[in-house]
Amino acid sequence: MQRRRSEELATNDRAYVSGENAMLRFALLLGASVSIAMMPSAMAQEQPFKIGVSNDQSGPYADQGGPGSALAARMAVEDFGGKVLGRTIEVVVADNQNKPDLASQIARRFFEVEGVSAITDGGTSAAGLAAQSMATQLNKTMLNTAGTAPGFSGALCSPSGTQWATSSYALANTVVKDLVREGGKKWFFVTTDSAFGNALEPETVKAIKAAGGTTLGSVKHPINTADFSSFLLQAQGSGADVVALAVGGSDLITAMKQAKEFAIPGRMVALYVSQPEVDSMGADTAQGLHFATPFYWNLNETTRAWSKRFVERHKKMPSMIHANTYVAVTHYLKAVAAVGSDKGADVVAKMKEMPIGDKALIQNASIKDNGRVVMDMYVARAKKPGAATMPGDSFEIVGTVPASEAFEDIALSGCPLIKN
Repeated sequence: MQRRRSEELATNDRAYVSGENAMLRFALLLGASVSIAMMPSAMAQEQPFKIGVSNDQSGPYADQGGPGSALAARMAVEDFGGKVLGRTIEVVVADNQNKPDLASQIARRFFEVEGVSAITDGGTSAAGLAAQSMATQLNKTMLNTAGTAPGFSGALCSPSGTQWATSSYALANTVVKDLVREGGKKWFFVTTDSAFGNALEPETVKAIKAAGGTTLGSVKHPINTADFSSFLLQAQGSGADVVALAVGGSDLITAMKQAKEFAIPGRMVALYVSQPEVDSMGADTAQGLHFATPFYWNLNETTRAWSKRFVERHKKMPSMIHANTYVAVTHYLKAVAAVGSDKGADVVAKMKEMPIGDKALIQNASIKDNGRVVMDMYVARAKKPGAATMPGDSFEIVGTVPASEAFEDIALSGCPLIKN
């Protein structure tokens, strides 16, 4: 009897222990399930807030944008404080090689795989437009700081896109009127056969005709041309007062150096040039060259201080693309913080509402309803050999065109976002 009672107690004890173990295992499994369920939320909070730079990193336009744009974006992030929406900001970079199809692939990978919230620079107009199209589809933000084609803020405008790069219209109108008035009546074009060149030349032709001048013809060349002799000989034989180069990057440098060898008569005008190209040409080649720019490093204390910091890290003077990239990323991050999300259309709407500020690297700037950023434009002239007083002092500002006069009327842009 006693033995049977002991066996019953032992059986009950084992059952109790077994039940206790089962409860413990259940508690552990429940805790693990809760932890697993919470992991995506925790991981999302820990993910960095990413801004992508897509441009030409090593080709003919690398000095205009390239690694310098990545640095400008990082400087903007650092000056903003390094965080937004409670997340550390990271800048990622890709080389689109000026190819629209590759730019589109990069944009999709940035947005869908790497979690990028915005792309800046964009590279050539064709590559930038491809990236903007992808950003529009996925409601991400495009901060175009390089492409000048009218499509960005025209027929292909986007509720999540902004065009910080100066327009073909502004580049043309800033320099044409004065040159025609000074006797440059007859013009001949050497033009890059690309979306950039094919937009810039006709805008300049319109400006020439409006000012009372005429065009004698044009010749087109492919990107990354090593020999401009045949194109320059046609310009030389045209009898033009002005040879206009609708050319950019290393192509512009090559064309200018070879034009000096051919002793092209008349005045040379570069329709798209910035500090790195002028510096690379050297004063012997660049002297007297007229061009338009929205940014000049020696304009005021703000531009001088920022340019000094940029040069210390990049070892080259900043271009207008670099300056625009810094301002665009700064303004974008302020809007993201104000909206509380990275939804492209919402952020860009806030960017249009917010003032860019009078301490920006570009002056009197604002964003119009079609995404076009307008700013004061300057007429620049490259200095003669021996005229520079310090490194980087390669050109001077000889005129200013206010933002209200430099850019086209947005009602004429063809942007579907513009009512009436």
